Amino acid sequence: MFLKLAISILICFIPLIAGFLIFFLKAKIKLLHLLIAIVLGLVAIFPSSIIQFFIPSDAFTTTSGNLVFFSLLKSLLMYGFLEEIFKAAFIVPLVPVTKRDFSLLNFLCLSLLFGLSFGCFESVIYFLDNLQKSVNRDGTFLYSLILSRLLTSDILHTACSGLCGLFVYSCFRKKFKVWYFLEAVILHGLYDFFIGFRSGIRWFFVVVLLLAVLECRLKYVAMRNDEEG
Repeated sequence: MFLKLAISILICFIPLIAGFLIFFLKAKIKLLHLLIAIVLGLVAIFPSSIIQFFIPSDAFTTTSGNLVFFSLLKSLLMYGFLEEIFKAAFIVPLVPVTKRDFSLLNFLCLSLLFGLSFGCFESVIYFLDNLQKSVNRDGTFLYSLILSRLLTSDILHTACSGLCGLFVYSCFRKKFKVWYFLEAVILHGLYDFFIGFRSGIRWFFVVVLLLAVLECRLKYVAMRNDEEG
């Protein structure tokens, strides 16, 4: 049982380990900076999780019949805004940390690793929370949960953290690209909105994931060209 538990948790961290090695070996980012980004990603989970825990489950329910609107509102505020605002806040300490290496690419890489850390640690929380269910289902539910999060939510958290990182970077460069942060909020909210459906419409979350990755890339290129120009 302990071995299966350890292996399952290790699987949750595969994207984080891969990202760490890529940024350390290929991007040549300092080890200490990478470790700080990982720790900040872990710490950033707790404020939003605590607030979400104390928000009443019926806070966004309605008897008016407009369930879709309130479900979208819940996804945007409770998941999109709440998580991304704390991500942006905990990315800010990376600025003084990287004072001597404060470049656009360097800061983006650290923000992406921050997002990977957030997503992977969140996967562990989901794993532990659903451990009893996995026992009752012979482990099938558990491993499908881990795999689905590796291919979906980890990507979302990484891309949205990248957008938050670009927003923070722009603020310290006095450019104030607020739209980058709003995009992270909207994309995250839409992801949670679509993933909550059980019908075919839920697959629109794939479009949201691709759009999040594309937007992060496009916004980085735009900022790079602006700095070079």
